[in-house]
Amino acid sequence: MISASKHIEKSRIALGRVIAPLAFWSYPNLESVGKIPDELLIEAVLIHGNDALRRRLFSLYEPSQIKNVWKSKLIIQGPRLDFLNIKLAKDFFSIAQPEKYIEKSYQRDNLYERFST
Repeated sequence: MISASKHIEKSRIALGRVIAPLAFWSYPNLESVGKIPDELLIEAVLIHGNDALRRRLFSLYEPSQIKNVWKSKLIIQGPRLDFLNIKLAKDFFSIAQPEKYIEKSYQRDNLYERFST
């Protein structure tokens, strides 16, 4: 029987291999997918993955860890990812007023906007 940590690691690598052609095209081979940091893998699946891959992500990582990556990496990209951010807020994070939440998070966390004026 496979231990839980081995199973999670195998699932993580499998998820990386599915998303790699879309998000990590510059990686020389699929063997290096296992070395992708968790934060980068979460970000790639949130941006490039479909709903099934995103649900799988929630079975591998804590929802709080995924939400932190979403807030720190996706929301700060602003209008470019608005549709995706609203979808993630509604469908995966159960946020009642996603537009307001995203707007406040963007204003609070976007350092470029804060320091460029």
